[in-house]
Amino acid sequence: MKLSMRYGLTGLGGLALLTLVQAERQQHLRHGAVLTYLIGVGPNFAAAIAITFVLLGAWTDQQSGAAQGREWLRFGLCALISGAGLLGWEAVQMFSHNLVCDWQDVLATLAGLAVSLALFAALRGAAPKPRH
Repeated sequence: MKLSMRYGLTGLGGLALLTLVQAERQQHLRHGAVLTYLIGVGPNFAAAIAITFVLLGAWTDQQSGAAQGREWLRFGLCALISGAGLLGWEAVQMFSHNLVCDWQDVLATLAGLAVSLALFAALRGAAPKPRH
């Protein structure tokens, strides 16, 4: 399976997790403290993974034959875009009268980016080597 497909499917997995967490939040069911916390920060965690890998999958597909050594740079830029967007939104909330900045969401975003790094390393290492 091509790397772009692996990355795209990982991005879709992140989107599925985001959808699952959001659906659970809308149920307004009572959960234990740990599950309530995870449901609260889950969207930032899942979005960090989803955004990174959706961008990376599309970019890798467009550049499939070029510069094989640039995967880490591509990943870094995609993760930077993802993190900047999510953390930027938290920053906007700090200056809003109607929105609340949650530092736990900032930590969840950073955790999602760390998991993205681990997933990237695993997916990249699992890819078949090109034949010469």
